[in-house]
Amino acid sequence: IANDWFTHVLIKEVDNMANMNGMLICYGWINIPLVYTQVVTLAVYTYFISCLFGRQYLLPTQYKVEGNSYVPAGDFPVTSSWTDTKIAGAMNIIGYDENMADFYVPVFTILQYLFYMGWLKVAETLLNPFGEDDDDFDTYYLIDRNLQVSYIMSDEAGLPIEPENDPFGFSNAPELKHTTLSAKFMDDEKPHMPTDGLNLTDEQTN
Repeated sequence: IANDWFTHVLIKEVDNMANMNGMLICYGWINIPLVYTQVVTLAVYTYFISCLFGRQYLLPTQYKVEGNSYVPAGDFPVTSSWTDTKIAGAMNIIGYDENMADFYVPVFTILQYLFYMGWLKVAETLLNPFGEDDDDFDTYYLIDRNLQVSYIMSDEAGLPIEPENDPFGFSNAPELKHTTLSAKFMDDEKPHMPTDGLNLTDEQTN
């Protein structure tokens, strides 16, 4: 360690690593309560079971009034020919509006199923992010890599660093070449920078 500043930086980095390790211990020690996962899973599955029954189109049996009773007058209307299979004067006894066919592809229900079930599966995977599944963090690789990097840093600390030559030397960096297409989108005037037109003497440049 060359001076006190390097000692301060080293202690600061070690303290930061200790704090992050403490957070990992907290995440691994304090798990998500099991009742939360059970409630979310039960709510999602119950919701879609309810949608399975509640969002189906109805084809109620057709009845006719004979005296003081309802007598079945025909089977369910056929979906492909809704109006042709209805019996004149017949009605349903459940109060369902059968003048309009409501069968359709449940697009929004399908989207809800994809989103909610996808979020549920992601949440189940994130319950133990440091496990041994394919979707979990590769903890062994992270530990081995950090250990190797720390050994490399300690072995190469204090060694002299060879300076690299400036590839541009004492000249300005070359300007980028434009293609025929990109040249059409160039501005008519380049923006004026504060350092434009600044002339330096030989003593200032050296």
